Amino acid sequence: MLMHDGWFRLRRVASMFAAVLLLAPFGGCAPGAKPAANAARAQAAPAVSAGDLMSSQDRTRLEALAAARANGPSDDGYRIGPDDLLDIRIPDVLDGQGAGLLNRPGPGTPGPVAVAAAPAAQGLRVSDRGDITLPFIGQVHAEGLTGTELEAEIARRLVKEGILRQPRVSVQIVEYRSRVVAVIGSVERPGLYPLTRPRATLADMIWAAGGPAKEAGRVVEFAPAADSAPSRAAEAAPASAPIRVDVELLLHAPVDHGQGINARVRPGDVITVSPAGSVLVDGWVQKPGSYPVTRGLTLSGAIAAAGGDMFASDRKHAAVKRTLGPGEERSFTVDLEAVREGRAPDVPITDGDVVRVPASTVRVVPYGAYTLLKGLVYVGGSVPLF
Repeated sequence: MLMHDGWFRLRRVASMFAAVLLLAPFGGCAPGAKPAANAARAQAAPAVSAGDLMSSQDRTRLEALAAARANGPSDDGYRIGPDDLLDIRIPDVLDGQGAGLLNRPGPGTPGPVAVAAAPAAQGLRVSDRGDITLPFIGQVHAEGLTGTELEAEIARRLVKEGILRQPRVSVQIVEYRSRVVAVIGSVERPGLYPLTRPRATLADMIWAAGGPAKEAGRVVEFAPAADSAPSRAAEAAPASAPIRVDVELLLHAPVDHGQGINARVRPGDVITVSPAGSVLVDGWVQKPGSYPVTRGLTLSGAIAAAGGDMFASDRKHAAVKRTLGPGEERSFTVDLEAVREGRAPDVPITDGDVVRVPASTVRVVPYGAYTLLKGLVYVGGSVPLF
């Protein structure tokens, strides 16, 4: 029985060695040998550098949006809108006295009639039409005005109605409800943030939310508010899809006043910081499988997490397959030897990447021989010689 078990193991090792030799030409490729299909695909691929997390379509859309918003009208501060809560104070009207108080004759009254004291207009909610109602002057349209502009408009109305000669008006925004940007996902403080800072950008809003959280990945999905409706239905679908942005490039972008990829934000924009996710490492590694992705994970780090590459692996042609967006994928190879020697930069890894380390035709034969000898030693140790 022991003899039969030993010869069974020997045949199994021999079968494995034969399979390695037969599959070697398919698992790897000799240096310099490139299939024609891969070459044609590389020529047809968009101009995206290896390791880039943004597709060419997303980069073009974001740069065009940033340029349009940078050249458009610039907000000097928060613009009041419907459902905002205002605190309006007019000290001269509140006190009913002072140098600014006017005496206005009433109809049919020979003498002057003092204006009655009125309470301060505190806690005024802007209506859905953008109006507020104040004593003596009635409705005032507040939508689209800053606090300073609304103060000037109320003062103008008070003078026009003959209430005060030099009114002092104070407008404070208590609750910001209308002009906000949503920052959600893997950030420290997700929520709605008002556009109180002039010319605020994507990076400004992410930092306002506390920055990326520990579990955040390297992809930010930016859904811009519709500034204008697309002219054709064919343009509506791609315009409505979120724009994928590399968070590392975004947070370290130079100060370019909202140009480049760090676009200015508008009310209604939604910024989603995606979680890290996982990467699939396959091929000639010690422990193939799925591994979590961290923000700083690179290709060499992902392979190290899988136990490192095996002796028979082709370190010069590690393949990475990446989905950049709907209908757009990117496949490229990385020379791990050049990365280890510092002659080439390491490639960042993001959620959904598939990493495959192929076999080397030159290395797989000695590796198969080593596997066979190792099996023979094991079999020989378990089979009696006599």
